[in-house]
Amino acid sequence: MSSIKPIRLLIVEDDEDDYYLLESSLKGTSFDKTLVWAETYTKAKEILKSQLIDIVLVDYRLGVHTGIELVSYINEKYPFTPTILMTGLQALAIDEQALKSGVYDYLVKGQYTSEDIDRSIRYALEKSRVLRSLKESENKFKNLFENAVEYVFIVDLELNVIDANKAALKLFEYENKEQIIGENISDYFYPKIFEAGKSSIPSLEIELTLPAQNKKCFCILNLSVVDDADKKIYQLVLHDITERRQNEQKEKLLEKQTLTGKVARVIAHEIKNPLTNIHLSIAELRQILQEKDSKEDPNDFIDIIERNGKRINILIEDLLNATRFDTITIGELYMHELLNDTFDHIKDRAKLKEIKIEKDIQENILIKGDKEKLIIAILNIFVNSIEAIEGNNGVLKISASAIGEKVSLAISDNGKGIQPQDLNKLFEPFFTSKHGGTGLGLTATYTIISKHDGTIKVLSELNKGTTFIITLPLKK
Repeated sequence: MSSIKPIRLLIVEDDEDDYYLLESSLKGTSFDKTLVWAETYTKAKEILKSQLIDIVLVDYRLGVHTGIELVSYINEKYPFTPTILMTGLQALAIDEQALKSGVYDYLVKGQYTSEDIDRSIRYALEKSRVLRSLKESENKFKNLFENAVEYVFIVDLELNVIDANKAALKLFEYENKEQIIGENISDYFYPKIFEAGKSSIPSLEIELTLPAQNKKCFCILNLSVVDDADKKIYQLVLHDITERRQNEQKEKLLEKQTLTGKVARVIAHEIKNPLTNIHLSIAELRQILQEKDSKEDPNDFIDIIERNGKRINILIEDLLNATRFDTITIGELYMHELLNDTFDHIKDRAKLKEIKIEKDIQENILIKGDKEKLIIAILNIFVNSIEAIEGNNGVLKISASAIGEKVSLAISDNGKGIQPQDLNKLFEPFFTSKHGGTGLGLTATYTIISKHDGTIKVLSELNKGTTFIITLPLKK
């Protein structure tokens, strides 16, 4: 046996002749060794305390003691020091006694060869190495289990707790495991993960409620089935996300408050100006009515009131379009018909600006969606594209084709483009770079497309143009 250093082998034998016979047999073994001899049980204990011993060969009879007693002592004090029992008797009772004591192997005196000893020692050392490795792994995983920050439960198929780590005990405010072992934890979880096939889901967000402790927490539950001998058990690992959920709720509340403030400011600004014009016009009309010989034309002020009233109405419509898409009415519609109907709303505006229209629309692409709302979404992009085009060489390209299980719609213009720093803000409520714009059109577009399980992205280059790419699922 190749080894960096010799094996330190303790022979416990009270008969000197038997010791020399064993020593002679050991000379024929294949490994380097250093022999240490103890004539008595007591001497063997002293040597084990004072020296590092790799393996022990012990005689069955040691005066008033037996080798079995010494093996038991070694297993208790030095659990990974292998032992081989040497006996002059080959009896079933001794075999059973030796195995129960934890001896690694045993040899019958007078019936073994150097090869037998070599094999027995190799086997005992290898078994000791494996057991030590297993114990180290067990300790390592036990330490991971006990000290994990997650709540870890081992439960049987009836959901009774078999084991729990320190974090789980702390959660339940228990001081020791005996308080939780045997407790059924199914009533603490919502949803009921072991009903309706949910136990097959490896990861699930749950709500954990502990009435006795007046606690409620949100957790990510990772569930696995462990085969333990002849039975199956569940391992439940709960990662507490309560603080994260609370922070998310705070952020959502702050976002809502911010949005509310933004809405209020926009409404105050956008409605206050036309309302001021309306009030001033009404005041002028009163004065005209009071002065019989007034030269002012009342129709001028009526026109001002009408224009500003329309302006307020447009703002309200934009606000409603950006926020009323919680429900959609799904129907079957063809993509080419949807685009043609949408284009009808802006063809006159495009004609006035002498914009060239290029269409490449695949026909008979069937989708499912709310036609009215999809027209609003696409129309907002058409309007933005037309308004971005300057000069007399404007081109608006509209293409649509089926790709896999989706339809891809591209709307491109050769307008002034979008500033790079503004691309990520396009779909934010009230963001606009247009004079007089509300910043709600593209917000509505994004909301509608998302409600249809679609996507939208924007590509733009300054002074060259912009492309909006929309994908929507095909009707299956």
